[in-house]
Amino acid sequence: MEQFLTYANGRYLKISLVLTFILSVVYLIHEPGQPKNGGTWFGYTLGTISALLILWLMYFGRRKRDYFSTLGTVKGWLSAHVYLGTGLLVLATLHTGFQFGLNVHTLAYALMCLAIFSGFYGAWAYVYLPIKKRANLKTISAEEYYLAIEDVDRQIIKLAKDLPEALSLMLNSAIERTEIGGNLLEQLSAEDKSCLIYKDELYANVDQSGCIHLLVEELSKVTEQHRAVQLKQIIDLFGRRQKSLKILRYHIKTNVLLKLWLNIHVPVSFALLAALMAHILSVFIYW
Repeated sequence: MEQFLTYANGRYLKISLVLTFILSVVYLIHEPGQPKNGGTWFGYTLGTISALLILWLMYFGRRKRDYFSTLGTVKGWLSAHVYLGTGLLVLATLHTGFQFGLNVHTLAYALMCLAIFSGFYGAWAYVYLPIKKRANLKTISAEEYYLAIEDVDRQIIKLAKDLPEALSLMLNSAIERTEIGGNLLEQLSAEDKSCLIYKDELYANVDQSGCIHLLVEELSKVTEQHRAVQLKQIIDLFGRRQKSLKILRYHIKTNVLLKLWLNIHVPVSFALLAALMAHILSVFIYW
């Protein structure tokens, strides 16, 4: 299936390269009779092109929600959005004449860079992360993994009823104190803060390893065949639980990584629009 990065044999990559090459050459050969900056005739030309590109790039947010539009495909617009947005980085930099300061003009440029680089991350995320998600989940959905864990928990609780009270309480606490998700940082790190209580002591249960370790210790002390079989079954169930939880934590992490960039890209883009308007107004006022 054709991806947006290779849409129409890289049509918009070629357009972006040609546009930036021509304007870069003109920038190098033109001599304004003063230090090159945004106030020369060519600086205004680059500034106008860059401002129009910013407005057009922001319109993509509207276009991708217009399901009845006949103005090209969303994939084509996305391809143009990525490549022309990359070209904008070059054109706007040339527009500045590499002159920066503590002013609204540099602020607009900095916000533009942040919007573009967050867009680079977004392009990478939408190409790479869905592949990782599919490989992680294999052929099973996330919902099915949650259901599988619930089924495993029921089996563990049923088997735990026949065990000594301390061990039974430990298994129940391991289930009840399993944590998945958490705050943003915990989701991004896929950190596991699960724990359990055994003989009135709190133990870490990262990736269910604490519980499995205690069960193996108990198994080494057992002399009854029936109890040994029972503990082996529970250890196997916790092993299955461990695998499913790892998969779900990575699934949550990739989902956050897919959504996180939008929480930067979109607000920064609107901040850029405001700074751009201030930049343009100040130029006309002091022109």
